[in-house]
Amino acid sequence: MRWYFYTSTQVGENYRTGDAALKEVVQQFFIPLWNCYSFFVTYARLDEFDPSVPQVPVAERHVLDRWLLSRLAGLVDGVTTGLDRYDANEPARKIQRFVDDLSNWYVRRSRRRFWKSQSDRDKLAAYQTLYETLSTISRLMAPFAPFMSEAMFRNLSQGRSVHLSDFPDALTWHDPEVEASMARARQAVEAGLAARDAVRIKVRQPLASIALPGDPLPEDVAAIVREELNVKKTTFGAAEVQLDTEITEELKLEGLAREVVRLIQDRRKKTGLNVEDRIVTCFEADGLLQRAIEKHADYIKNETLSAAIEHGKGDGCEGEQLLLEGEQIWIGLRRS
Repeated sequence: MRWYFYTSTQVGENYRTGDAALKEVVQQFFIPLWNCYSFFVTYARLDEFDPSVPQVPVAERHVLDRWLLSRLAGLVDGVTTGLDRYDANEPARKIQRFVDDLSNWYVRRSRRRFWKSQSDRDKLAAYQTLYETLSTISRLMAPFAPFMSEAMFRNLSQGRSVHLSDFPDALTWHDPEVEASMARARQAVEAGLAARDAVRIKVRQPLASIALPGDPLPEDVAAIVREELNVKKTTFGAAEVQLDTEITEELKLEGLAREVVRLIQDRRKKTGLNVEDRIVTCFEADGLLQRAIEKHADYIKNETLSAAIEHGKGDGCEGEQLLLEGEQIWIGLRRS
């Protein structure tokens, strides 16, 4: 209720409250934030993440980490400035916009960095970035949402109360160029997704290339655009968005492999497997589907935590018959 009052209406206007309005606040802010927190806690426990280990220098981290920490620094400055002026409304809205970026861009784009089995420097940097971000958000939102911020911060800080902790100091990492590049990248992704939608080609289906308006993006940012749009090549300087819609057999097989990954992930959920459970995937298919699975077996195994992929209804594999792109496929799983 408190968060709704801070974020729903301009100062001086009347409030219109009700169950629907409050549910909307929960769905738009609290659930996405809690999902980010739960995602971090789940994988941090699996990997035994220790926040006290030496920090990876920010300048050496992935561009997504540098972007998020720069955004976080701006958020701390904006919330502090607003509260110093006795303005609670705009700081709360800034936090809400930031959580939207955290959930729908940073965490979504960084999932594979947490999923990968090897613990390397990049994975540690991702953990450190998300840990610092969640800890800082907990303290920033404590005056606005005291109970949720307390629940999050106590778990992140080994039992300390957020209300007995210092308000975040100004952060030193500001990178306006990374923020500007990432803003352009998100605009490019939005335009590219609209182009895909216009020709009715699903994002899971890889395409050869896309030409985009504007100046070239830094390569590490352009790579994010390619991954998000699922294209092999990006070029810039076009008058308008130009999508290469020719689907070769190689691209078709890769697209089918991505669809198989989706079916396996759905099967994992149905069977109640935990995120860390490694599995053996069994399948029966013919034609293009069989070729797609065999050609992209390593990709499928990495994406689904499959220790092996077996052709046939193997012993102990519980599965179901499914229809994919007009072809029959049987998929079954068992714990590895």
